[in-house]
Amino acid sequence: MSTSVSRRDFLKVTSSAGAGLMMGVYLPGKPRFKSAAVDSFEPNVWIKISPDNKITITLAKSEMGQGVKTALPMIVADELDADWQNVEVVQADAHPDKYGGMMTVGSRSVRGGAWIRLRETGATVREMLVSAAAKRWGVDPASCRTDNSSVYHDASNRSLTYGKLTADASGLKVPKKPQLKDPSQFKYIGKSIPQIDTPDKVSGKTVFGLDVRLPDMLYATVVHPPVFGASVKSFDDREALKVAGVKKVFQVSLGVAVVAKSTWAAFKGAKALQIKWDNGNFSMDTKDISKSFRDLAKKRGVVARNDGNTEKAMKKVDSHLEAVYEVPYLAHATMEPMNCTAHVKQGRCELWAPTQNPQGSQRTAAQLTGFSNDQVTVHVTQLGCGFGRRSRTDFIQDAVETAMKVDAPVQVVW
Repeated sequence: MSTSVSRRDFLKVTSSAGAGLMMGVYLPGKPRFKSAAVDSFEPNVWIKISPDNKITITLAKSEMGQGVKTALPMIVADELDADWQNVEVVQADAHPDKYGGMMTVGSRSVRGGAWIRLRETGATVREMLVSAAAKRWGVDPASCRTDNSSVYHDASNRSLTYGKLTADASGLKVPKKPQLKDPSQFKYIGKSIPQIDTPDKVSGKTVFGLDVRLPDMLYATVVHPPVFGASVKSFDDREALKVAGVKKVFQVSLGVAVVAKSTWAAFKGAKALQIKWDNGNFSMDTKDISKSFRDLAKKRGVVARNDGNTEKAMKKVDSHLEAVYEVPYLAHATMEPMNCTAHVKQGRCELWAPTQNPQGSQRTAAQLTGFSNDQVTVHVTQLGCGFGRRSRTDFIQDAVETAMKVDAPVQVVW
């Protein structure tokens, strides 16, 4: 049995977690991919071309200033021969498998296998559009070329924008082995392209996690223990509840939450709390860490590289200078404080989070609420730095647990 692959075929991602944008393969029997707009060309979950020649590329990685919102779509756009000025990039909500791995860590968004897959995504769609134009004109596809979101047939001086080919391309088969460009043909890759989100950042339009505002939203902060692993023994919230604007104080898994009408009121209430902590055996401090490092430095380690003979060279010098530099333990502190906005109601949980780990955030929320992944929506905002810190989900846990105890959306800020 043979099955034709069309633009409406659901394309399931089969790649590794490294790719933020990629082409999938069609699996017979899976539901068809439903087009969001009439006559739009959506050959996969990553690219949509509208009749007005607007190209929308979906980003499934988190933008935190490293430039993936520009770099990943730029790779696709280059192979697609798209007009970069007419490209819009939209951020994907968390999904368990639709986009492959969404974790954004380790500088792997481009290098971690995405490079070829991104190119193949753009090249595949480009070939489909060329085939559609050639079929309409009755010419050999090899006699056509593409540039700036249009297909050209120079011999007959004809051209069609991608937008005018959306309907024609809809029923075509998806090429299995698209022809990639020679690097000498790159138009955007390797060039100095301004980041696509710079204008919004300069004008203040970019929405970071802390910028999220919802009707009737409350604000909260969670007071965490002074050492990792400690727990709340008891707390006195009488003075905290006297602070103007403070509405509720209660214990959550990782500390004590203070809910208020503003972040400032929540912070003031948190300072007024009297908490007794059970630190257990968790007493590690900076001095202990420094001592353990010094002790380890005295032991012979694993040799990763060995150039020359240091001992022999040192014997030939008249004098040498030795210095030891120490710095205290430094947390991966981000410029934008850790935060998450959560709303739990009527069997659904909705999050707005500057997270490097959308899928992990979704799973965490589902586990805490008892919901399925389908009942949890994670909107990924712009991140004010990441450093890997936002790949953890403790701040997600704080927000979800707090939201479960208040009848309103709540923004939890560390």
